[in-house]
Formats: sequence, structure tokens, C-alpha cells
Amino acid sequence: MRSDGGTLLSISSPQKRAELSPPPPVRDEQHEARTVRAIRQALATVPFYAKLGLAAPAPGEDATLAEVLPKLPLLTPAKIRATLPKAWLPEGRDVRAEMAEGKISVVETGSGDARTRILWDGAWWRRQEDRALRVNPRMLSAMAGEMGAYRDSVLWVPERGTGSCGAGDPSYEDRLEGARLHLNSRQDPAFWTESVMTRMLDELALHGTVGLLADPFYLDVLARHAISLGRKLDVKGFVALTRALTTSAHREAIGKVHDHVVDVFGAREAGILFVEAEDKKLHHAPSTTHVELLPAKVETPGAENVALVVVTTLDRDVQPLVRYVLGDLVEVAEGAPRYTTVSPIARVSGKLDDAVVRPDGAILTPAAMDRALAPLSLRAYQVTQREPNAVEIEVVGGSADAARDALATLATGMTVTARSATAIAAEPNGKYHTSRRHIPLALSSSFDGAAS
Repeated sequence: MRSDGGTLLSISSPQKRAELSPPPPVRDEQHEARTVRAIRQALATVPFYAKLGLAAPAPGEDATLAEVLPKLPLLTPAKIRATLPKAWLPEGRDVRAEMAEGKISVVETGSGDARTRILWDGAWWRRQEDRALRVNPRMLSAMAGEMGAYRDSVLWVPERGTGSCGAGDPSYEDRLEGARLHLNSRQDPAFWTESVMTRMLDELALHGTVGLLADPFYLDVLARHAISLGRKLDVKGFVALTRALTTSAHREAIGKVHDHVVDVFGAREAGILFVEAEDKKLHHAPSTTHVELLPAKVETPGAENVALVVVTTLDRDVQPLVRYVLGDLVEVAEGAPRYTTVSPIARVSGKLDDAVVRPDGAILTPAAMDRALAPLSLRAYQVTQREPNAVEIEVVGGSADAARDALATLATGMTVTARSATAIAAEPNGKYHTSRRHIPLALSSSFDGAAS
């Protein structure tokens, strides 16, 4: 079977994959030098950067990363949205031929104004994924075969199969991708029937699942079904939550059906960036990216040490990114970096596009709003900002008035309105958001080092 980007994976058995998997991560003492080399290579060989007229560090030039990065502009989704695939492959590569052979493909990522197309190399993704997940000791043990032959399952926006209005689910065999099982084939969990969810629970055991990688919004629905049946997730090793902000309600439900839940922060454009380790911090995964954490220079009520994530890829031959603004917010943790010079993070705080901006310029991160609402045990909610001085919140399974009052503790100087709802709708791409902002925010006015 083919991966998300159409690349046929050659490692079909869990035994073979374990033999070829990378070793445990070690500190990369050459991380910053490798980042400078990656920047030099991208700027010198990729047509997109050549058209921008950016000067690459000269070969042999003794330039430090601290000297190189500030000279380069930030790259945002808006700047790459209109580009053609051929602009992103190094000179000498034939994009049409590689797409025809299935080596690369074009996929969409993001939502709303941040939605853009990227070139996808499925083989590269799996290599860096195998390498990054080993930052977590339990994942390392699982992927080394210590909990049985490593096989994993994934549960997120479907990458194969029908949408929510399709004629039916593909068979188990049709949803296999080597040693990986795609549990879901429907775009929106609201369309899952009890029989579909029971089938997913049964298939975790049938597949011999050691690791489950899941969007927390999707897994929350399946976890609540498992709880209603008195069942646990039949996953031998770990559950990794990724691709979306995990809410307090998600953690509570998922924690009832599995004991080893790990946070993983990554992006389809850049790979896996941070993985939760045994100290409960998320550590930067080596060899794939360099990450800049640009600190907020405005107040961030309910959150500390908030930073904007900016990424430079190191080993992505197809569409290498230099100082790319992912649009994610994190809270930087105390303590020394473990594998690179990039600081660990305490938690992922959600998308900047989903943050509320108060009239005084303060930023309310999605995670901060979730923590304020957590004591209410809401089933689901969505905060929306359409005006500079007002927000509204829709509430499922709880008191709208209580939610309004809790949110108002952060949204000072704003009018907060609330109403009850029966469900929160998914975006057209199948993603869920706990909050959305429909007014602009200037990066340079909110984050140090964000002038572009």
C-alpha cells in the first residue's frame, strides 16, 4: 500500500523494520554546523530561494548559526502558497518524473488562511519518524521489538479510503501499509457508528498493535466508546498524541483506556520536532530540524514562556525549508537541551491562528483557554473571535454560563458571550479546532525576532 504522499514503502515486515531502524538518539555536537550547511545547500541549489536573491554562506566560510539566521527573512505559508512544485527541487531533479514514479506528491496542509500545498516524500517521513520517536524510552523499547514485533496503527484524518459519505469502509487488508494499519477511513468522527468504532477496537488486537499514533480529537471519540463498553485500547506499548492540541477532556478520556500516553509534536512540512521523554518535557528530536523559539513580547495570560516555532529542515531534500513559520505556539521549559542546542518545551500551546488577541495586545493561547475551562469538564467547546473586543464560546456537555465566566477571567477588556451546542463541526479537511481567530495579528509586534 502507499503512504500519504503516494510513496511505496519497501520495509513491509516489522522484523525487517526493526533491523533497519535507527539506533537510540545521542547528542548531536555538530547540530548548529549541520544547520548552517543545510541552509547553504538550500539557498544555493533550490530555485525558490534563488529567485529571492538570498545570499548563502560561502563554502568554507566560518559563519555561526547565530550570525546566519538573523540575516534571513521568515518564510510563511503565504509566501510559498502560489509556488509550483518545480521551484522546490534542487537543480538536476525532475519533479514530473519523480511524481510519475510515486516518489513524491503534492498534499495540502493547514487550514483556513494557513492552508497550503507542500511536496510530500513518504519515505523521508517514515525515516525521520522512526528516528524521532526513539527520544522516548518506552517508544525506543517498543520499536526495538522488546514488546513484540513492532507494528503500529494510526487514527487521524484518513489518508486512504472513503470520506464520511462514502459507500463503506475498505477492508483491513486494504488499510494496511506494510506494518502500519490505518484504522480510520471516514473524514469526521461524528459519522462513526458504534459498529465502526467497535471494529477499530477489535482491529487494534487483530493487528498486534504495539504503538498507536493518533489525533487526540479522533482518539477521544474512540476512547469514550471503549469506556462505554468497559474496554481498554489493546495497544502493547504506547499511545502517541499528535497532529492537534490535546485538551484536558481528551487526556482524561484517553487516560482511562491506556496507561502510556505520550505527546509528540510535529508537522507534515518539517517532520517530528519534539517528543515527550521520561521527564515529562518534550525534547527536540535530532537530525531532522533546527527550531527557533521566538519569545512572545506581549502578555500571555494563563501561560508562561510562550514562543513561536520557526523551523529549518536539515535532511529534507524535497522542499527544504529555511526559517519557516509553522504557526504553532509552545511553552518553553526550564532546563538544558538534551540532543541539540534547542531548548525543551513544557507543552504545545496550539496554533497562533487559533489564539485570541485582546485589545491590549495580549495573546490567549488555545492551551491557556483550555486550562481555564478544564474544571468545568466540558465535553467539547469552541471559542471564536470575530471582533477585536469580543469573543464567543459554544459549549457541548456543560454550562454555557460557567464557560463564559471562566473564559472571562482571561479575556479581560472583552465581551464574552456563550451558548450551548449539540456538537462542534469539523473543518472541511477533517480537523477540529478548540478556538479560531478571524482578525489579523502582526508577528513582528508580538514576537521577538519575527521581523520579516
